[in-house]
Amino acid sequence: MSIQLATYNDLEWVNNHYESIGFVPSDLTRDTVAIITYNNEYAGVGRLVQIDEGTIEMGGIFILPKFRGLQLAGQLVSFLVQTAKKLQILNVYCLPFEELENFYKKYGYTEVDTTKEVVHPIILKKYNWCLENYDKHVLLFKL
Repeated sequence: MSIQLATYNDLEWVNNHYESIGFVPSDLTRDTVAIITYNNEYAGVGRLVQIDEGTIEMGGIFILPKFRGLQLAGQLVSFLVQTAKKLQILNVYCLPFEELENFYKKYGYTEVDTTKEVVHPIILKKYNWCLENYDKHVLLFKL
């Protein structure tokens, strides 16, 4: 297993997989994209999306079906969390499905109470969109 940052040569592979699951494509001028490999094969992808100088969203975590069950998502999230911490960004958000609550809490994420904390409007808009459009309940987490 290894993790590397995506280059422009990887972008077609990354965005083909994001398109297959209905995610917005990545743009390397704004996104830090990590690819996890297993036995020298691309096994999954995740990203940090720069919203502004003080805000990042971690998301786009996707492990290809044949590589699930190998704890690769945890290694990928851990890598992205460490990368975000190195950037010293004040607000690092994540919008996981509710069944992933305990998984993300292991990496330091906590639930945001929007009645008590100001959330970046772009993150709040995406969160509300997720609540309206996904069959599963989505949480708003912050590192």
